[in-house]
Amino acid sequence: MNDRLEALTAGLPAEELALVSAAASLVPALSANAEAADAMGRLPDDDVAALRKAGLLRLATPRKYGGHEAGACAATAIAAEVGRGCPSASWVLTVYYTASIALWLFPDQVRDRVWDEDPDATVCGSSAGAAPARAIDGGYLLSGRWGWASGIHHASWAILSVVTEAGGTARESGFALVPTSELSVDYTWNMAGMRGTGSDTIIADDVFVPEEHVIFPSRMARQVPGASTPPSVPKPQGLMGALAAPVLGMGMGLYDHVVAKLSAGRPLVSAASSHARAIDAPGVQANIADAAMLIDSAILQAARTAHAVDRATRTGTQMSPLAIARSRMDCGFAARQIRLAADKLLDVGGAGRFADSDPAQRIWRDLGTATRHPAFVTEIDREQYARLLLPALSAQ
Repeated sequence: MNDRLEALTAGLPAEELALVSAAASLVPALSANAEAADAMGRLPDDDVAALRKAGLLRLATPRKYGGHEAGACAATAIAAEVGRGCPSASWVLTVYYTASIALWLFPDQVRDRVWDEDPDATVCGSSAGAAPARAIDGGYLLSGRWGWASGIHHASWAILSVVTEAGGTARESGFALVPTSELSVDYTWNMAGMRGTGSDTIIADDVFVPEEHVIFPSRMARQVPGASTPPSVPKPQGLMGALAAPVLGMGMGLYDHVVAKLSAGRPLVSAASSHARAIDAPGVQANIADAAMLIDSAILQAARTAHAVDRATRTGTQMSPLAIARSRMDCGFAARQIRLAADKLLDVGGAGRFADSDPAQRIWRDLGTATRHPAFVTEIDREQYARLLLPALSAQ
């Protein structure tokens, strides 16, 4: 067990610890395929097959269907381990986990339809834009485009943002669950990093969606839910923090790679060089120590959020607005810590780490891209956090 993740794994039941270990065992194979994922613009089929065989595609699947109902701490540790091998695989796994948690908002019959025959059914989602859902007999007709759909190429289902058509009443926002077999994909994901996530654009062209496959939260708040979330599955609250897991994995993976190169005797190339080996230089040693502490600090931030989500789940309570705002700050702060750690590691890793053949440059690109996701934009989140911390501001 990776002791770096002890803040997440301490106290986990044996079943969840076994899943974390299974994720760690996949690191060599995922690492070997990471370059292929980067080049292909999607995960290799072998990666998805490995995740399925290890049981990691059913983290949020209910036990009644053969799933694990894994909590936030376990899921974060698992995705962080996967991220050590391939950041894109970790990101997609995290999306599948959080989207499957959101699936619990739908009626029992819908969940039966998704998981009864396939406990490994994967769910992705996109809230990038909302298309009108036109009401017809028995359901809705859906046409539109949704971008940034990470994991779409291996997903069984997609949760898409929709709005009711303009009419006499105010438009309502909701979500439609659609089988990916009825959707098409536009290859729009042309990015410097996180290429393997295959975050392309989903297209629906007059797709019929049964009424029970569309939910409107505003309507749900006015009625008694048909079913409740099992006590061991996190509610869809504070789960944006789970996206920190792939970033933690990137930090740990880059650290392991650079330290291995230094330990192998990489020479110190400097105009003022006084050490044959870089590892013997006090300045290099200091950077490694600083990077280790920054990575550990980021893990602790992510663990605080994961524990808060699991605690709310166990007690059946909703996280407070302050706790949710804090979880967003934890997520963004952790990402910034990993970026600082990466800079320190690359400063002593040498320019050779940016060769096309070196995985460090790919991790660097992935990290730079991933940490610009809205989940990590603390410049926006800290304003809301401050208002909740300062009652005088909240009253304004």
